[in-house]
Amino acid sequence: MNANNELVIDVVCDNEVKAPGIQGDNSISLLINGELMIDTCSSTERLLGNMKAMGINANPRLLVISTPINHHWGGLDALTSVAKVAIPIDNTVNSFELRDRLDRLGFDVIEVGGRERFKLGFGSVELIRVGNKRVGELLIYIPSHKLLISGCGLNLWLIDDDQLLRFFKELDIRHFVGGLGATSTSEYQGVLLRDITRNLTSIYPLHGTGPKLRRELVSNHRNAHDVGAGSIVRIR
Repeated sequence: MNANNELVIDVVCDNEVKAPGIQGDNSISLLINGELMIDTCSSTERLLGNMKAMGINANPRLLVISTPINHHWGGLDALTSVAKVAIPIDNTVNSFELRDRLDRLGFDVIEVGGRERFKLGFGSVELIRVGNKRVGELLIYIPSHKLLISGCGLNLWLIDDDQLLRFFKELDIRHFVGGLGATSTSEYQGVLLRDITRNLTSIYPLHGTGPKLRRELVSNHRNAHDVGAGSIVRIR
């Protein structure tokens, strides 16, 4: 862990671009303290190109694929030195395609069906599977910093008001990075999420957050930050 107990999150891919020489992508990729990568953009070209522009030479120990939808793992070929890859248990064709690619590349794969912890240099990482029997997604929680990360959309699965509130309270979440899942077709859920996120110390909305909610959060709440591909997020 850094001497100042800081998490450094490089936003390699996102729908929005916040730095020169970076290409936008309808996907996400985050690199945390050089050890943990979450998703890999939609293609190897996009992942490598953006990392080069950011001056990143990534060699993460753990790769988490938050959802088996292919634009979240298109850059897998660039990360063959990764020690372990964690994916959610999922029984859709997307998962079969992902597992086939992982097997061909020879990765050590862990399928998460509930909650599972991993120890990295900066501390513990807890992976939490949400979804139903057929479709799964992984949320990433870092207890030392009370940080929750969603690669796709938090409220795609936690769609009950009480469930969402209990979830944030149980984990004592103070920081959030990633997708909130509110789109033009889920404005009610967006209202609830605004209420929850208003009480957080910081929120960094990324891919998987509806553009309307993303703009509203950044415009109206001091704890919401305008970030995107090329940004570096620091959490203490």
